[in-house]
Amino acid sequence: MVTMTIIDLLKDRATRNADDLAFRFMGNGELDGPITDWTFSELYHQSAGVAEDLIEQGLAGSSVLLAFPPGLDFVKAFFGCLLAGARAVPVPLPNPRSKNPLGRILNTARACDASTVLTNQQLAEMVAPMAAGLPVCFQAVTDRVATDWAGPWAEMDDVAYLQFTSGSTGYPKGVAVRHANAVSNVRVMGQMLRLDSTKPAMVWAPHYHDLCLVGHVLGPIYYGYESTLMSPLDFLFKPVRWLRAMSHYKIANTACPNFGYEYSARRIKPEDCEGLDLGHWIVAGNGGEPVLPQTMEGFIKKFGPYGFQPQTFMPCYGMAESVLFVAGLKPLTRAPRILTLSTAELETHTVRILADNAPGGRHVVSCGSPGSGHRVIAVDPVTLTPSDSNQVGELWVQGPSVPGSYWGLPVESAATFEGRLADTNEGPFLRTGDLGFIADGEIYVTGRLKDMIIIAGRNHYPNDIELTVQQSGAPVRMGACVAISERINGVEELVIVAEVDERRLPAVAHSQLPGAKSIEAFWASAVKTVQGAVSQGHGLSLRSVVFVEPRSLEKTSSGKPRRRHYRKLFLKGGLAVLHEKRSPQTV
Repeated sequence: MVTMTIIDLLKDRATRNADDLAFRFMGNGELDGPITDWTFSELYHQSAGVAEDLIEQGLAGSSVLLAFPPGLDFVKAFFGCLLAGARAVPVPLPNPRSKNPLGRILNTARACDASTVLTNQQLAEMVAPMAAGLPVCFQAVTDRVATDWAGPWAEMDDVAYLQFTSGSTGYPKGVAVRHANAVSNVRVMGQMLRLDSTKPAMVWAPHYHDLCLVGHVLGPIYYGYESTLMSPLDFLFKPVRWLRAMSHYKIANTACPNFGYEYSARRIKPEDCEGLDLGHWIVAGNGGEPVLPQTMEGFIKKFGPYGFQPQTFMPCYGMAESVLFVAGLKPLTRAPRILTLSTAELETHTVRILADNAPGGRHVVSCGSPGSGHRVIAVDPVTLTPSDSNQVGELWVQGPSVPGSYWGLPVESAATFEGRLADTNEGPFLRTGDLGFIADGEIYVTGRLKDMIIIAGRNHYPNDIELTVQQSGAPVRMGACVAISERINGVEELVIVAEVDERRLPAVAHSQLPGAKSIEAFWASAVKTVQGAVSQGHGLSLRSVVFVEPRSLEKTSSGKPRRRHYRKLFLKGGLAVLHEKRSPQTV
């Protein structure tokens, strides 16, 4: 058992591997663009400079928010907080499109009693006019370099940082991650991904998200591999940048949500792939949202000729409440397992496996086995007893990675982290809120407990309905719709809220000039297409379809739909509606 804290590991790495490359940041995502490289020694001394500055300000023992654009300033600020004994709190940048751009930062600061937000010089100056009179101070991270650091010691049980959940099911809450939890999860990650110092890694996920923070900021400190970071916006603007960097730097490990693989296969042109060599790619982690077999098939077909192998895909399961990883372990020589389940029986939470190409089936991808020392069980959420092997239940997790509390929220902590089986009182378990089952020791996730839509006594998984809508041919922006429900005249009715694909909008979409007739025909066709697909695919009558403005449906930092949030907005008329057809209500 490793008993070294994160800062112990950082100090050790800076001594034993002082001149080895730790981090590389691609300034614009291009190989010939600006590149920033730091060795482990440079990282340590830069971070120690931040720590000295924080201690001089009296911030040791407090929470410090980190709001940075992509780059290595965030990395040194994060480790600087840990060296100073301050709790690092990574947060997204202010959203300029929001009516209250500083709202999330202020709410987070309030939740963890933070008075300081570290950022870069440019953002600190930009926010200054808005931040006057606010209870938090935005300040640029120091450029100080400390060569003779001798700061406070940390214990394994000390809280290292607060990982605020992405808010898919409610108000964001800060998971109190202790050094022991983080180190344990990094060990689990290494077991799953077969990490060592010879296997460079890369990620384009946001640095404040646990996928980047654990896998690509903490991971190098533990294992000694080089970590290449890229801005998610640079990936989205030109996704081939990701694969060109993977090829050039001979990256062995990377991870992203299912969306990233689908987006790459769809957007990267064959002529852009010239010269790619992906044969050294060992693990392609896929997690954070449902893993779709068709996405993996499309990616393999597109990039197989350049060396990508089917067994490279490693679907994973995890969450901030377990630091990051829960499951994902599988043989590196085997492609992910995919089961075909009876869709009709899933509506009663019954698992019946069908032949691969059987009609009426739903494909569910295995998320592998739990890491060493960790346990996952499926539990009936009503009786709180273990589910039968052929029944879907709520997934409960035990293990040293589970922190056990949200910062300053004892009631919410008890509800989430102190699950106990009713028949044996065994526990505590982390109640994930995810539905799934275990087969042959591997985890299969089927949906979210609180997002389940129940119509006429049948259970419907919203992610299945959303996928049907996106594949219907309707002008829906990929990955940007939510399936929710509303109660009308005492009956639960399905509602689809979808962002329109602006590339398919007629030119007169926002005009009141002659042409309105063609717009009416456009919307009528779009609604009819969605209704037909849902009726055919799920046997549901869909009378409410709402098309909203592009990029108006924000996702969580994990890329998950905020269904409950947008249900509230729908019910109170707060959506950015372009067109809607609503189910009538009788009085």
